[in-house]
Amino acid sequence: MKSKNGRNAAAALLAVTLIVAGGSVSAQEFQLPDPEVTELAPGVHHMWIGGGSTLIVVSGQDVLITDTYNNLVAQLIQDVVASLTDNPVSHVVLTHEHYDHVGGTGMFPDATVYCHVNCQPIFDLADPAITDVPDVDETFTDFTRIVVGGIPVELHYLGPGDGDATTIVYLPEQKVVVSSDMYEEMAISDAGVVDDKNFTGTRKILNEVSGWEVEHAVNAHSASTDPQVLMATAQYLNDLYDAVREALVAAQEQGGPFAGYSLMNSLPDSLELPQYSEWGNYDTSFSRHVERMLLSIFHGD
Repeated sequence: MKSKNGRNAAAALLAVTLIVAGGSVSAQEFQLPDPEVTELAPGVHHMWIGGGSTLIVVSGQDVLITDTYNNLVAQLIQDVVASLTDNPVSHVVLTHEHYDHVGGTGMFPDATVYCHVNCQPIFDLADPAITDVPDVDETFTDFTRIVVGGIPVELHYLGPGDGDATTIVYLPEQKVVVSSDMYEEMAISDAGVVDDKNFTGTRKILNEVSGWEVEHAVNAHSASTDPQVLMATAQYLNDLYDAVREALVAAQEQGGPFAGYSLMNSLPDSLELPQYSEWGNYDTSFSRHVERMLLSIFHGD
């Protein structure tokens, strides 16, 4: 799926999130697509609704789900869970702090809601008239482990990626990994959604996860679970990092420690990685990626 389509679908989810926050609107009014559910391993399911992914783990008396997005999507998740088990959702894991992923948790009153400790300072700033943010029950710093009816589910914080609370969900026995908003399918992220991405952090995370045993890589806004997509983006970020770093080192050798600021005016329009020119969004967004990588290396942002 091309990134433009993925971004449009993700933007539609965000629009629904903003409109229905605190309100009561039916899924039919927004014509949300029917969920596509694929069993990745016994008891482990990938739910795709044409704009967002949710992992559903059903084992014993327990049910774990990831990102709930908003009340309308949460209704669809409830329906899918009900088709798989009579048991209620017991665990909700949020992959990061962004509001288009965290709404709708109130639809699962029996569940324990997990989010990285960095989520709460963002949630404390929310406007309840606009956004639906969760009450978080459990936080963690670097790592925590949940056992879902005998299935171990690991939550890893490997540093900032897309936002400050980037959480990687990993099922080591099933070799399934879940991440959000850090890569797309043979495309670079649209320029409009990179402002909150730490590119060096995202690179570090994807490089580390690429070394894990993974048979399915669930991505928040992609129907594909092929881990090669994740690995391809890790390589892209490595190539981008190397090219930007080389230019930055050369500039500092000639102009001193603040020379990186001058590169902001020239490097985004001059640097190219032609091996990725066929990827989605390259023509419209690559210069913005150069800028974000430069800021991440030089400014730490």
